[in-house]
Amino acid sequence: MQGPSYEELAALVAVQARVIDELRAETAELRTGVAGLKRRLGMDSTNSSRPPSSDGLEKKATRSQRERSKERRPGGQPGRAGRSLQPVTEPDRVERVEPAECAACSSPLSSAVEEGFRAVQVFDIPLIEREVTEVRLIRRRCWCGVVTCGQAPPGISGPACYGPNLRAFVTLPAAEGQISTERTAKLTAGLLDVEVSCGFVDRCLSRLGAPLDRFEAKLKQALRRSQVLGADESPISLAGERGYAYTVRATGLTWYRAADNRGHAALDGFGILPGYDGVLIRDDSVGYHKYDSHLAGVQLCCAYLLRDLQGVIDNAPDQERAAWARAAQRILCETGKRVEQAHAAGHTTLHESEHARIEKEFLNVARCGISVNPHSGGKKPTARQLAERLVDRSHPVLRITRDFTPGLTWTNNASEQAPRDIKAKMNVRGCRRGPTGARRYLRIRSYLTTARAHGLTALHAIHALTGTPWLPTAAA
Repeated sequence: MQGPSYEELAALVAVQARVIDELRAETAELRTGVAGLKRRLGMDSTNSSRPPSSDGLEKKATRSQRERSKERRPGGQPGRAGRSLQPVTEPDRVERVEPAECAACSSPLSSAVEEGFRAVQVFDIPLIEREVTEVRLIRRRCWCGVVTCGQAPPGISGPACYGPNLRAFVTLPAAEGQISTERTAKLTAGLLDVEVSCGFVDRCLSRLGAPLDRFEAKLKQALRRSQVLGADESPISLAGERGYAYTVRATGLTWYRAADNRGHAALDGFGILPGYDGVLIRDDSVGYHKYDSHLAGVQLCCAYLLRDLQGVIDNAPDQERAAWARAAQRILCETGKRVEQAHAAGHTTLHESEHARIEKEFLNVARCGISVNPHSGGKKPTARQLAERLVDRSHPVLRITRDFTPGLTWTNNASEQAPRDIKAKMNVRGCRRGPTGARRYLRIRSYLTTARAHGLTALHAIHALTGTPWLPTAAA
């Protein structure tokens, strides 16, 4: 029996070679997909921009990117001013406690000579009890025959109503506490023995949010005049749909707003960033890029970069491939520390040679990350994307080494941390709200947070709304 011819064998080999090439391509694609899935499974709040609430029940211990200082021990440092409770010079009230009898012979001391005293000051609050005040609006008849009635004080109406102190008390936990409207009503009944409805709590929030138009306009004006702004957005739930809580802050000023998207439609509509010409601290989200041409500068948040680099380290196939990411983390942390030391020493910038050294080391490490993560087609590895971004964006990453504008920091942590209470509130049962309710809630939080930063207590800030709302200065 005659075997296959040479032409038939060559055709078979060609088919097999084609199948092998297809299998190799498919295997490479599967390996890339598996690596991507492993990377995603390994992501948490320590090595990505995911919030800690997404870590699940088996949370990792939080890993700080900062190295422990060898010069400073944990706890309060020598020379630090303590904040323990201290007696006041003029107490509000003085109580005398007399000794009844002698500690030695038990003789009565009612007529004994007084030999001074030992003072103990007690800081306490008065017991809160319900007090009903009847406001009598007196009517007077003029000689012309017309009867005129006295005008009720602001916030008082009807035959019976709740007073401003009670409304402020109810508003505070509903606006700032991590509790729902229903629980706020129960808390009021338990503490004050005053039964209020959920509708009353909601109306208190509506009354608080209504007069804040002028405050918000003044706050935005003050933010636009600030030399440095920090901007951030964080995902929240809006009536079960994905939304975002935006934060824009400067020293002493914090503004919140909710939107159903993280694009230009939301950012333009807020009316803060369009036309702003200061320095913006932010992450590298593309939504902010359109404003860069009008800015004095951009400082990219290094905390984001440290987490992204940690993600590369955690998901690298071997330690050698992760060496560049560790070096980049070290350079960023050392740079932040060096800038803080220069600020403390009163310098206005780092020396040009030191800035050049830091920039050179940083770029060399980032280029090393590109070389150890080759790309021959298809989707680029995440590590290579990050390394290329560090090279392309090295100027805004290292802006802090040459720009010591007051308020400019190497991370955007203050803006990131600002909405944490808000996110916790949104996750509490009974606190889910739609866009309208979220905007009202965040507007109130902007008012209370900014007022508190200027030394005004939340209750005083709420009381001020019955007359003239507290306003930040435009030069803040």
